Amino acid sequence: MDENIIIKNIIGFNELENQFQKTVLLRKNQTWMLIGKRGVGKRTLSMRFAGYVINDFDVNWQNSDLTNEVFSKQSNNLFYVTSLDEKSSGKISKEQIDSLSSKFKLFSYNSNNRVVIIDKFNWLTNGAMNSMLKILEEPPEGVYFFLIVDELKSVLPTIQSRSQKVLFRNLSLTECRSILEENNIIKDKNTMNETIKLANFSPGLSYEISSFHGVQLYQELLDTYKNIKNVRSFSKKVISISKNTISNIWITEFILKRFLNKCLRFSVDKRFQDDTLILNEDIIVKKILKTKNINDLLEILDDLNYRIKRVKVFNLNLELEVFQFLNKFH
Repeated sequence: MDENIIIKNIIGFNELENQFQKTVLLRKNQTWMLIGKRGVGKRTLSMRFAGYVINDFDVNWQNSDLTNEVFSKQSNNLFYVTSLDEKSSGKISKEQIDSLSSKFKLFSYNSNNRVVIIDKFNWLTNGAMNSMLKILEEPPEGVYFFLIVDELKSVLPTIQSRSQKVLFRNLSLTECRSILEENNIIKDKNTMNETIKLANFSPGLSYEISSFHGVQLYQELLDTYKNIKNVRSFSKKVISISKNTISNIWITEFILKRFLNKCLRFSVDKRFQDDTLILNEDIIVKKILKTKNINDLLEILDDLNYRIKRVKVFNLNLELEVFQFLNKFH
């Protein structure tokens, strides 16, 4: 997703923000971990947390010039860290984390609190994670850390134990629509509900998927299961939108895994949740399950994970890997 913050207001997380403000005043916890699925609003809320903290917990923090500087990432009180390399591993390096220590020694133009936001904290390399642990063992006075985490299993238990956790619940369709409409993010209103469901009720991911015409792309994916002749055209479409960058490859991985998830869930439960279905998913899932059982699907999922990992690490041809993967269903 675009690293610029395009959503400043929150919908659905007011209680979470109020609880943070009360807790940070009482306990003065310096390390906070924001945990939830991708695109649900963790980055937006971390910036709002940062605005409150950098304004030294002023109740009028939203109206200050410092807050505007925070959201534009022009504040000397804010250190924002994310992956620099979109073409290969997408990891956050040890060098990036080590450089934080030297920056802490530099004073900002004011005496206010300072904030470090690490976006995609679970993307840290092992070396970076260990360097971060050393910083958090004795965090500098007046410096607060907000660690944005999509997958908690990738974070060292010792860092988890030093962090106050903020857990993000899933949003409803109505809340997602309100966020997207209020910020005028998705231009095609006719496919908004389908986009939100495809994104598993994540506003941020809805924005990403919409920029790739994701609902149309997903329909083309479903068509490949009906007709093997459509596999090549879909594979070509995938490479044209992804450009083999990590964030865009993730979209391809996401929609492929969404369909596999539907197959696996239905193979166990034999029921569909109508409020999450889009397009003709139910028909295609039933078609696949006439020839594939749950063990077959798990093997196919392992194969997909292997192929995507090869693309990310070795920069292999995504088009070829997707083509070969989809042919496993025919």
